Amino acid sequence: MGDGDYRELGACQSGELRLGAVLLSAGEGARLGCRPKALIHAAGETLLQRNLRLLRDVGVKEVVVVTGHYRDELAPVLAAAVAELSDLLITEVTQPTGSHSQAASLRLAVKGLTVQSDAVLVLPVDMPLLTRADLVAVVSAYKHAPELVEFVGPNVGGRPGNPVLFSHRIAARVARGEGAFGSGAWRHASSDWVLEWQTENTHYVADIDTPEDLVRWADEG
Repeated sequence: MGDGDYRELGACQSGELRLGAVLLSAGEGARLGCRPKALIHAAGETLLQRNLRLLRDVGVKEVVVVTGHYRDELAPVLAAAVAELSDLLITEVTQPTGSHSQAASLRLAVKGLTVQSDAVLVLPVDMPLLTRADLVAVVSAYKHAPELVEFVGPNVGGRPGNPVLFSHRIAARVARGEGAFGSGAWRHASSDWVLEWQTENTHYVADIDTPEDLVRWADEG
């Protein structure tokens, strides 16, 4: 993936973005046989550890991790990550399992951010192939976008991907519970402030949702 993926998006915004992040890890993993996706191993480490490290490496200052189902199982791995990534502020919020939805998880997490940021990066935990360069490319697409754009999400051959990045103004609307943010449907609305960033990088649409995905993308090391 190179500069050609976003060269038509507009003039680059000046200055470094102050980034906060949300790591969504509350799901039950029902289609995967009810197991915690965050504890699946990919390239020798759990997806929870891997994605926290990637967020730190891309310059994120604070990550809110949303837990729910399997909170107790995630606790020791999350504690180890907090100790290892001491330069990254990691906090946990827990969504009641009876009311689980991605929109509710997103709202809870955004409300839990404490460090002022220019934009918020949202990443589901079950993404096994993302690299630092992939996350940097999403941030670059946001910085190169037209001034009206407040949300950038990768789109691979018509398939919406992750992570997504949105402005502090959208984050405030999410925290207030406005609109259908986090449900997926709002992303397809024809809005001047939404940019579906076209890319051929399939890392953005590779997730672990079924046993077949697990065989394809993950290891048990």
